[in-house]
Amino acid sequence: MKRRKTNKMNDVVFQKRLMRKIVFESLFQIDINDNTLDEILFTLEKLNEQVNLQKEYYEEAKKYVSEIYGKKSFYDSLINKYSQGWPVDRIGNVEKTAMRICIYELLNKKDIPVKVILNEAVELTKTYSSQKSASFVNGIVNKIARSQTLLT
Repeated sequence: MKRRKTNKMNDVVFQKRLMRKIVFESLFQIDINDNTLDEILFTLEKLNEQVNLQKEYYEEAKKYVSEIYGKKSFYDSLINKYSQGWPVDRIGNVEKTAMRICIYELLNKKDIPVKVILNEAVELTKTYSSQKSASFVNGIVNKIARSQTLLT
């Protein structure tokens, strides 16, 4: 019986990681092409056709994209505040996108442990950029988490 629970837990972790990946890939284009929300959601749909998320995770992915898109300026102001000497417009798109997803989760996903959220941001950055970039992202998102009294 314990094995079944572990498999279900692994499936949830896998689906959430896959969801974050396609959310990341969809949102990445915000600063490159200045795409509309509809265009980004279309990209999300096409990416999901390739990975076939379970319905609940695809719906959650659409919510992530819509809400992050709508609050991009707010998230960027937080990044700008805590990036010390690195204006948000000088930060790479990979790093900004990973941090925006992280901030969204810190503020809206109370069911996910803060350390998991921070780790996922770092892992996304490592996947799409470098260890150096991941360290940069880690420093900023940790400061943001502390500022929100989420990490003690």
